[in-house]
Amino acid sequence: MKIPAVFMRGGTSRALFFREEDLAPYDEATRDRIILTAMGSPDPHGRQVDGLGGGISSFSKVAIIGRDPDGAVAFNFGQVEVREAAIDWSTTCGNISAAVGPYAIDEGIYPATSPVTKVPVRSVNTGKRYIARVPVSDARARTGGDYVIDGVPGSGAKITLEFQEPGASLNKGILPTGMARQALHLPTGEDVEVSIVDAVAPVVFVRAAGVNADITKSAAELDEDAALQSLLERIRAQAAVLLGLAKSSDLATKKSRAVPKICIVAPPVSYTASGGVNVNADNIHLAARAISMGNTHRTLPGSVTMCVAVAASVDGTLVHECLSRPVQGDLRIGHPAGLIDVSAVVKKQGSDWLVPSITTYRTARRIMEGNVIVPD
Repeated sequence: MKIPAVFMRGGTSRALFFREEDLAPYDEATRDRIILTAMGSPDPHGRQVDGLGGGISSFSKVAIIGRDPDGAVAFNFGQVEVREAAIDWSTTCGNISAAVGPYAIDEGIYPATSPVTKVPVRSVNTGKRYIARVPVSDARARTGGDYVIDGVPGSGAKITLEFQEPGASLNKGILPTGMARQALHLPTGEDVEVSIVDAVAPVVFVRAAGVNADITKSAAELDEDAALQSLLERIRAQAAVLLGLAKSSDLATKKSRAVPKICIVAPPVSYTASGGVNVNADNIHLAARAISMGNTHRTLPGSVTMCVAVAASVDGTLVHECLSRPVQGDLRIGHPAGLIDVSAVVKKQGSDWLVPSITTYRTARRIMEGNVIVPD
């Protein structure tokens, strides 16, 4: 079978994009088999050598794009497992969100308006909405520009993403357990202090000192620390049980790998980023390292980035405690490849926290268009 598809980069991730109408003839099980085959999953060697996936969570994503009756672009996101025949449709992706507007414009799904097109987008997975401000030229999304993202070579056109009322994806509030921090008791006997915050997606935050992690190490070095990775997965899995996402830690590890995410945070520290550039502690508000689908993310997932910004504004969280100074304007986070800026509007109303908006910035590029070839 030949199925039209476009290969896109959004931020520091890549995804295979489909038009909703091209996958509509297939039931969900067949649709998922088509996507898994196109991406090269499952691959027991973790390489996705027989497909378009890149062997890590950042490069193993899919997006299905349509149009809502109210005129918004519908964005259905799937996190494709590398080693297993599974796709998680329960969450969204901040990086790939940046590619949705350009894709919709170039495909004629949403009309272009020069010099910047405001594309309203609804996340099918979470029901949340955002506006993508996409630079355009000659009725197509503009790729060239001078905006630089650490973790992406070169520069591109700056895409502004404004997520509207993004909090509480689990409908349990920004603090889904009702606490800014708490001790999490693991089945293996350890007690670890965590902050669980749900903004765009639920994230479990731990302090680097609390899990004996050296946050100045590279992502690859953190992956090689088997004891650390095992502990982080136990924490993440137990949090999934606490949030009602799985009935047991074992099931969370098997069936709920995409959510919640887990993120290590620390006060500002100087380190050498993956590209060899020195990150100075004076230039960041805090440092963060996220684990995504069992691996240390080489930058910082978009959804985690936005959740960090919200958590930093909530008194009592471990993230807020790590701040080096009050945040005025954008929050600057140090990640394995360098720096990232994000801003969040956070307000306290009684005992609850409200998030009217989160703004982040990305670039995107259309890499390839054509057909994916799927065996009958």
